[in-house]
Order: sequence, then C-alpha cells, then structure tokens
Amino acid sequence: MELPKNPTDPKLIWKAVLGKLQLQVTKSSFETWLSSTAGYMLDDRSITVSVPNNFVAEMLDQRMYSIISLAVKQVLQKSVDVNFLVIAPSVNTNTEADKNERQHHNASTFIKKPAFYHKSWRTFENFIVGESNKLAHAASLSVTENPGSAYNPLFIYSGVGLGKTHLLTAIASSLNRSGSKAIYVTAEEFTNEYINSIRLAKTDHFRNKYRLIDALLIDDVQFIAGKEQTQEGFFHTFNALITAGKQIVISSDRPAKEIEPLHERLVSRMLGGLIVDIQQPDLETKVAILKSKSESLKTNISGEILLYFAEQITSNIRALEGCVNKIKAYSQLTNLSPDMNLAKTIVAELSPGLKNMTATKSSIIEAVSMHFGIPKNVVLGNSRNSRCVTARQIYMYLLREDLNLSLAEISESTGKKHSSVIYSCKQIINNLQSDSSILADVTTIRSNIKRRLTVS
Repeated sequence: MELPKNPTDPKLIWKAVLGKLQLQVTKSSFETWLSSTAGYMLDDRSITVSVPNNFVAEMLDQRMYSIISLAVKQVLQKSVDVNFLVIAPSVNTNTEADKNERQHHNASTFIKKPAFYHKSWRTFENFIVGESNKLAHAASLSVTENPGSAYNPLFIYSGVGLGKTHLLTAIASSLNRSGSKAIYVTAEEFTNEYINSIRLAKTDHFRNKYRLIDALLIDDVQFIAGKEQTQEGFFHTFNALITAGKQIVISSDRPAKEIEPLHERLVSRMLGGLIVDIQQPDLETKVAILKSKSESLKTNISGEILLYFAEQITSNIRALEGCVNKIKAYSQLTNLSPDMNLAKTIVAELSPGLKNMTATKSSIIEAVSMHFGIPKNVVLGNSRNSRCVTARQIYMYLLREDLNLSLAEISESTGKKHSSVIYSCKQIINNLQSDSSILADVTTIRSNIKRRLTVS
C-alpha cells in the first residue's frame, strides 16, 4: 500500500499500516487484535494508536510490537515509536471536544514504548495464586517490600505462559509506584540496546540507563545464550547493581544451569540468590484464572464452560486465556450467548492434542478437487472456466477461514497475487450470503475433509 496522500493524518497512516499487517498476520489475529484499532495522533517521533481496552494494548505491545513497528517504518519511511492509547470508540474522533478530551485523558491508559513503561493491569492484585505459583508470588512480594536485600537476585523459571512476565511486571509496577526507579526489559530488548549503544558509540548512555536505577527486571534471559557481547555487558551491569545493593529479578524458561551456552560466571551470579519455579496450575487455579479473565473482559461465560476449558486445556495459562478471548470474539460476531458447542469448537482449535484432526492445505485441495471433479493442478492453474474459478476461490477462502493463513501465505501457496486472494475470499463471503449453491459446496467440502480426517 502506498503512502497516503496526506502523510500527517494519523488515521490514513494507520490504515496504510493495517493494509500491510493484514498481509502478514492470520485472519483471526488481525480481526481480534488489529481491526478495532485506529490512528489517533502523529508527530515527528511517534504515532499513537487508539485501542478498545487494556488487553488489546498489552497484546499489541507485548507480542506484536516488532511487526507493527516495521510496518509503520515502511509506511512513514522512517522509524518512530508506536504508542497505544486505551480509549472508547465513541471518543475516537477528531472533533474539537475530543481534542480537549485527549489532553485530559487518564495517563494510566497511555501505553508508551519503551523506557519505563510497565503494564499497569499486570499487578499482584490480579495475579491468581495457587499451589503451583505461591512460592514465586511470595518471593516477588518480598522483593517489593525489601528491594536489594530480600532474595537478590531473584530467579524465576517456568514453561511458557505460566506467569513469569506477570510477576516481573507486577514487581516493576509496585516499585515504581512506591518511588523507586525500576526497569522491566526483555533480554531481546536489552541485547538490541546494548549492540546499538556500541554501534552508535553511546555506551555511556546505556551504562547510565541500566546502572543508575533501583531495580532491573530482565525477562527471558535465555535469549542471551550464545551472545558473547551481550553476556559481557549484562555481567558488568549485574555486578554493578548487586555491588550497589540494587535489586535484580531474572526470568527464564529453564533453570540457569540448563541455559547453554551461558558463561559460567553469569550462571554462578544467578545461583547466588533465590531460585523459584512455577509449575502447571491445578484445576481450581485454572478455573479462577479463567473467571478473572472473563470478568476483566466483561464476558458472561458460565461456570460449566469455564470448568470445561480448565479440564481440556493443559498446555499453559496463555492458552487458557485464549479460550476466553476467542469465545468473546465469536459471541460478539454472532450476537449469540456463549454455549458448550462453541466452547468445544474453540478447544478443538486450541488444544495441541487435537492437531491431528485439523485440516491441512493438502486435505483442502484434495477435497475441493474431488468435489468439483477438477484435477488439483487445474484448480491451482489459470483457467477462467467458471467452475474452475469457483473451485479456486473456495480453496483460497478455506485456507483463510479454516487454516487462518495470512493473505501473504495464501498468495505464496497458490501463486496468485495478493489482490486476487483478497478478491476471491470476498467473493465467496458475499456468495455465501446470496447463493445457496456456493453454501452447499463449502459445507460439503468441509464435511468431506472432516470425514477423511476422522477415518485416517
């Protein structure tokens, strides 16, 4: 998408960014996290994007910031910060009254990158404590009460999505509210900053930023394994803070001894404090987490459904929360109350144990080819025969809807231009509403795919 004619209009700029992102992320990710955003403010150094709630802001900042930042850079042809502002859609306009409202908007909802941003909704108050994490929670609380003296360093490890990041950001938020100066940073961000400080001859700036503070919280430290320069920089930062009586909290996806290759002297420093792990949550804790998430999203989900999610999803908390996110999105799209049938559909999509029951590009093209009686190479070819065109469009539609492939992935798989993929998917969506024969074709093809997967 070309640069908008008015490069100072944040709404047009962001629409261009969304156009790029739509080609790079899955359909469900785009609709869930990006479709409700809008350009809000723009200046020489940053673009501010309005989002509907804190949860969307967190996801965009924590999980999608890199891809968003790159898309913004491509549109603006320069690098700027991307900020997220939680604001109700009703005030997302450019009237004079809204501009005044903008000036007085609650600063706690302004999500700004990078430096001392801490996710205020990840606090100790909304961290669900159970048998699996109570030691890590208690140690984290102690650190906020006696930073630099209680458990220094504190090393927390666990599998993915079990609450490490929540605890680190809760510690940082609590310390900053009490007047201390704490920095939360991922090991990847730390690495990038350190390398850039050397490249741009700004090592003094880097040193001051990370040593003239009261607490450093570094997430996913396993990322620096094998990075010699970064390990050297982190080692000296670590020593300077510990010597000055400042607090260090580190998280990892494994015990320090198992992070390879990591300098032995760094491992030794990490082992010098308290080491705690977070285990998989028990059933009661999982239900409590789901209930809390449901309440925070103002989604009315029955206890029966929450219990079903807790029993079926055994991977991690992030997957559990994904169930609530999906059921909320689906119920909003259909205007229907969440029921057990929808819950079972969501679990089937998310549960790793059911991957063998999921359609593939191969199974979809085979089903389309068989249904229309057209060879696969013809379906994927350039024939303009109406039956071939319909088969081709349905194939691309199913890749988008059933496999959640991005437009770019579909384009690569089919050899068709992005514009052709977009047109094909829109055609099928429109025809499903008005053409009963297309609806019958899609329904039959999906039934054949499921039957063949079940038999195999």
